Amino acid sequence: MTQEQDDPIWSAAWQWVRREYDRENFNAVARAEMTAWLVADPLHRKAYDKAARLWLLAGLVPPSASE
Repeated sequence: MTQEQDDPIWSAAWQWVRREYDRENFNAVARAEMTAWLVADPLHRKAYDKAARLWLLAGLVPPSASE
């Protein structure tokens, strides 16, 4: 496992990013919960920003020819 996978803050940030991009199920309640999590600790925002950048970059990588 990587260090990030062992980090509960990173894991939570990654889950928030994944949930946020699930447009059908990410409603105002979920957004309020995410916002509360983000403001609870500066490390939360830092991890979230990193996870969001990774999500964006993953979406920019074209699928391999074998897929």
